[in-house]
Amino acid sequence: MATSTSTGTTEKARENPFANFKIPTIDTNAILESYKKNLEILGLINKMSIEVCTGVTKLQAAFFKQAIADIGSILGSKPSEAASKLSDVTRDTIVRAIGNGKQISELVTAANNDITAATTKRFRESIEEAKNIVDKK
Repeated sequence: MATSTSTGTTEKARENPFANFKIPTIDTNAILESYKKNLEILGLINKMSIEVCTGVTKLQAAFFKQAIADIGSILGSKPSEAASKLSDVTRDTIVRAIGNGKQISELVTAANNDITAATTKRFRESIEEAKNIVDKK
C-alpha cells in the first residue's frame, strides 16, 4: 500500500528531484563580446609595445650614427690634434649616452604606464561584464 502525503510534494520530488532546480541562462553573445574586447586590448598592447621598441631602436641608431660620425672626424686629424679631439668626442659621447638613456627610460616608462592603465581599465570592465553574463531570473 502506498503512503500518501498531505502536500504531494514528496511524491513529486521522487518523480523528478530536479523540478525546482533552475539552470541560469548564459548570454553567449556577451561572452563573445567580452572576448572580442579582450583581444582588442591585447592588440593595442602589442601595437604600443612595437611602437616603443621601434622608438628605442631609432634613438639608439641615431646615437650610434652620431658616435661613428664623431669618431670619423678624428681619423683625418694630425696625431697631435687627434688626442685632443678624442678626449672631446669621448666626453660628448658620454654626455649624449646619458641623455639617450634618459630618453629611452622616459619612453619605456610612459608606454608602461599607458599599457597598465589600458589593462586595468579592461580588467574592471571584464569584472562588470562577468556579473551580467548569467541571467539572474
